[in-house]
Amino acid sequence: MNYWKISFGCLAALVLAAASCGHPGGGGGGSGGSNGSGGSGNCTSGTLGCACNGSSCNDGLVCATDLNQCVSTAPGSGGATGSGGAVSSGGATGSGGAAGGGATGSGGAVSSGGATGSGGAAGGGATGSGGSSTGSGGSSAGPNLLANGDFSQGETNWHFENGSANVNNGQYCETNTGSNALFGWQNMTTPLMLSGSQMYTLSYKASGSGGAVLHIKVAHAVSPYTPDDYETNPDDQLTASPQTFTHSFKPGQGDDSNTGVAFFVMSGQNICISSVSLVAN
Repeated sequence: MNYWKISFGCLAALVLAAASCGHPGGGGGGSGGSNGSGGSGNCTSGTLGCACNGSSCNDGLVCATDLNQCVSTAPGSGGATGSGGAVSSGGATGSGGAAGGGATGSGGAVSSGGATGSGGAAGGGATGSGGSSTGSGGSSAGPNLLANGDFSQGETNWHFENGSANVNNGQYCETNTGSNALFGWQNMTTPLMLSGSQMYTLSYKASGSGGAVLHIKVAHAVSPYTPDDYETNPDDQLTASPQTFTHSFKPGQGDDSNTGVAFFVMSGQNICISSVSLVAN
């Protein structure tokens, strides 16, 4: 509202001034006042930041008409590029530890396939130079040449002479024989052949009571029961608890084309045998 009052007042003043100028004076027109001189300044026209010379400025400058001021069109010089910090030198590569001098492990003796010997432990730093090696040991045992030596198939390939015996829980047992008797093994389907130049090992478990003994004989399985490949001397002494007995031999009279094994029992003894095996060394 005050804005509109000021505007109307100014308009009225202009109308009165125009009327006074057009009205005849008494003696002649009064002399108008002289133009006032502007205050002197320190800014030279046409120079940077000063008023334009009309619409132009000194060399290298242009007139910004909206400001009536001389300005520069040259791009401002950016600050100098900062120098990057020097690349830090990386730490020297660590030298690896010397190779450990682990000695090659001595292998255990081979038994039924031979266990691999334990290798030397690796040294600190680089891998130790001691690799594991297969132990050198005894020769590997061959397969059991006595089929059904474990009695897993009952009395197959077995018989008992001069009495009776039965297979129970992997044991072949006889009781109260009235005369001398024997456990006999013979492969009737595929006769067992032994070489006169080969070493063999016979092994079995047995138990007995009353001072029981076993006399073992490996020989030709049919009459005349020669050659005689091996015979125990002395006999194996049994106890009430099963023991393992082992005998190594080379057939004493050359090759045998049909081999049998006999376990002789004395009268009145109670004996059980089990885990019977014959292997080539």
